[in-house]
Amino acid sequence: MKRFFAYLALPVRPWMWITALVLVLAAGFSVRMVDLTDLPLDFHPTRQLFSALKARAMYYETLPEAPAWKRDIAMSTGDLPTIEPPVMEFIVAQTWRLTGEYLWIARIYSSLFWVLGGLALFLLARDLAGTGAAFISTLIYLFVPYSIIASRAFQPDPLMVALIIYSLWCLFRWQNTGKWKWALWFGIFSGLALFVKNLSVFIVVGALAGVILGNLGLKRAIRSLQVWVMAVLLVLPVGVYTLWGVLSGALEGQFSLRFFPALWDDPSFYFSWQSLMSYATGFGVWFGGLVGIFLAERRRERPILLGMWAGYILFGFVFSYHFTTHDYYHLPFIPIAVLSLAPLVRLVLEKFVERNPGILLRLGLVGLVIAGAAVQAYYGIARLTRDSYGHEVAYWQEIGDVLGHDANVIALTHDYGYRLAYWGWQNSKAWFTTGDFKVRYLAGQEIDIAEMFEKDTQNKDFFLVTLFGDFEAQEEIRAYLYENYPIISDSDEYIIFDLREH
Repeated sequence: MKRFFAYLALPVRPWMWITALVLVLAAGFSVRMVDLTDLPLDFHPTRQLFSALKARAMYYETLPEAPAWKRDIAMSTGDLPTIEPPVMEFIVAQTWRLTGEYLWIARIYSSLFWVLGGLALFLLARDLAGTGAAFISTLIYLFVPYSIIASRAFQPDPLMVALIIYSLWCLFRWQNTGKWKWALWFGIFSGLALFVKNLSVFIVVGALAGVILGNLGLKRAIRSLQVWVMAVLLVLPVGVYTLWGVLSGALEGQFSLRFFPALWDDPSFYFSWQSLMSYATGFGVWFGGLVGIFLAERRRERPILLGMWAGYILFGFVFSYHFTTHDYYHLPFIPIAVLSLAPLVRLVLEKFVERNPGILLRLGLVGLVIAGAAVQAYYGIARLTRDSYGHEVAYWQEIGDVLGHDANVIALTHDYGYRLAYWGWQNSKAWFTTGDFKVRYLAGQEIDIAEMFEKDTQNKDFFLVTLFGDFEAQEEIRAYLYENYPIISDSDEYIIFDLREH
C-alpha cells in the first residue's frame, strides 16, 4: 500500500488503504443490489431456474404447512438431473426457512461471494504487482458490466470463481514462502472450488502446474510432501462426490454431449471464442493481460499467470461447444485477465509517476480511474434496469391454471418448461427446440422425429407451445399437430393442443 500513496506524495496511514478497499468492495456489492427483486430472467434463465427449482424442492420437503399438491409438484419439478453438488441451492433453501421463499435472496449470496472474491484478488494482485495495480485490477473485476450481470446469477459459478481466486492467492503465497499453512489453505480452497463446480479444475490445476514447472521444478515437486498433500486435498471432495454419483447413477448422462473436437478446425469457433472473451472483460483488458504476462518477473510472477492461461485455453478446447454458447463459462476468465494485466498496470504507474512529479496530475489519474469504474458501473446498472420481468408470473400462472396442475403435458416452451414449473406449478416434459436438434446432429446422432413424437406424447394430455419462432421452424411437427389434434386454447401468447382427442 505504501507504494500507492507514495505515488501521490501522501502520508501513509493504515486506515487509508483499508478504508479505500472497503469502500470499493461495498460499492461493488451495492451495484449488484440494483433491481434486486426482479425475476431471474435477465441472465441465462434456464440455468438460474434450474437452481431455483432444486432449492424449492429442498424447501418444500420439510415445509409442513404447504398444501400436499404443491409439495408434490415442488418435489417432482425439482427432481432434476444432478450436475454438481447443490451447494448454492442448499444455502438458499435453508435461508428460505427463515425468510420465506424469495428468489432474490440467491442474488444476495452470489453477489456477496463474488465481492469477497474481490478481496482475495486484491491481495493476490498486490503480491504480484503492488497496491496501485491491485486497486485497478479489483475495480475492473468488480465493475466491468458483464461481471455485474453474471456475478449475481443463481448458479454455482460466482462462488466457484471466488474460491478459485482464494486458491490462487494461497498458491502464490506458498510458491514464495514454502510454508505449510499456505499449502494447506490452497488444498482447502481448491478442493472446495472443484466441489462447488468441477470445471474449476482447469484453472486451478493449470496454475498449480505453472508454479511447479516454472518455479519449483518437476523433480522437487515429486519429492515434496507439501505438493502431494495439496494434490490430495484438491481432488478428495470432488473425487468422493463423483465416485458416489457414478456408482449411484446420479451423474449418469452428465458426460454426454460435452466434447466436440469437430469445432476445432472451424474458424468461426475461434472468432466466437474471442468475441466472448471481449464480452466478458473488454478487448483491451484481456489483450493487455497477454502483454502483462511478458512484463511479469520470469520466475516469480510469470509461472502462475501462464498456468492460468494454459488452463483456460485447455478448458475452451475440451468444452468447445459450450464455450461459444454459454458465455458464463468465461466467468473465470475475468480474474485471469485482470491478474495478468496487473504487471502492465504496474509499469504504466511507475512511468507515469517518473514523468509526472506534480501531485495534481497524480490526483487526476486517480480521478480518471474512479471515473472509468463509475462509467462501467453505469453501463452495468443500465443493463440491469433495461427490462422488467414481473409480468411473467401472472402469464405462467394462467397457463398452469388452464392446463390443470395434475395434467400430463409436453411443451415446446421457454427454458425447457422451468418457467411453467416454477410459476405455473406444472410438471411438463420438454419437446426439443431446434437448438437441441442441432447439437445432437453435431454430435453425430440420428433422430427420427416422427418416432420421437409418438414416444414422447404417449399418455400425455396436452402439447403446449409458447416458443412460436421455434414452432414455425419445426414445420413437420407443426403441420402434424394442426392436422391431427384440436386446439383448446389459441392466443397470441400460447397454444394448447389436446392430445387426448386423436
